[in-house]
Amino acid sequence: MIDEQITESISDKLQSGTPPMMDWRAFADWISVDHTVVHMWLHRAYIPSIKIGRRRLVNLVQLVEQLKGEGE
Repeated sequence: MIDEQITESISDKLQSGTPPMMDWRAFADWISVDHTVVHMWLHRAYIPSIKIGRRRLVNLVQLVEQLKGEGE
């Protein structure tokens, strides 16, 4: 579902001290993917997220663990 290049990009950026959660729009910009694509990933539960108030945040730590698990 998520491209291998995006997976590597996320892992590299996480090691450089990013926060454990990020607004989904900021996440889309961060990985250079169109907002509508990330919105559909969230809607289809392809990537882990949490809703706090009105905000939908992507759980980056859980996403990396999930991606590492798929590679095994």
